[in-house]
Amino acid sequence: MLETAVAAARAAGRILREHYAQPHQVRSKGLRNLVTEADVLAQDEIIAHIRARFPRHQIFTEEASQVLGSDAEHRWFIDPLDGTTNYARGIPYFCVSIAMERRGDLVAGVVYDPLGERLFQAEAGSGAWLNGERIRVSATERLIDAVLDLGWARGQAARRVTVRVVQALGPQIGTARTMGAAALGMAAVAAGWEDIFYHPELSPWDMAAGAVLIREAGGEITGLRGEPWNVFSGVCLASNGRLHAAALREIMPALEC
Repeated sequence: MLETAVAAARAAGRILREHYAQPHQVRSKGLRNLVTEADVLAQDEIIAHIRARFPRHQIFTEEASQVLGSDAEHRWFIDPLDGTTNYARGIPYFCVSIAMERRGDLVAGVVYDPLGERLFQAEAGSGAWLNGERIRVSATERLIDAVLDLGWARGQAARRVTVRVVQALGPQIGTARTMGAAALGMAAVAAGWEDIFYHPELSPWDMAAGAVLIREAGGEITGLRGEPWNVFSGVCLASNGRLHAAALREIMPALEC
């Protein structure tokens, strides 16, 4: 299954590279939610790869109007283009994200940056890897030294929460980034480049692959109040583990305002 995810991600990435510098057909799916022709083409390529080997598996994907497949014990979560706004604006920070869940447990995840040729992959129990090299979360132990990747939600209510969290957590950390591609942000935590990833409003395909990477790299992922995380949680606080409790202490009071 990991091999299928890798092959599908690479194939979709080729499509994204080919279309990146061309004029895009951009349309809105809702508030601050764009889709381009490349999203759809990349999605079709990924689905074709999965269906060729696992025709009955369920597929959850951002650009489809319904869940595909009948085998609910095996589920794929696909974001063919995470960072669509970046892509449409020519900002070179976007990726393909593919994860596979078996009987309720995420077992494989791939995040592929097609411009940088960075392939993050992880399989349950086998560690996390970047282009064949093992990756691990950072050893940062103090918030004041931490790099935070901050997700900027689409919805108005979620944005207000984020503003309060920034006011609470911002003075305590080293610095922050808002990069616009959740899967790459989570991959950056897994690789030890960043220490904390926060987002108050995400879909399963945004988080699934990144969650596998973070867990296999030795990190931690929960809800925003420290509750157990699952792929349908809709929110994400991920870290190197060492900073998790400290981040929660700053974040939780802001959620109650």
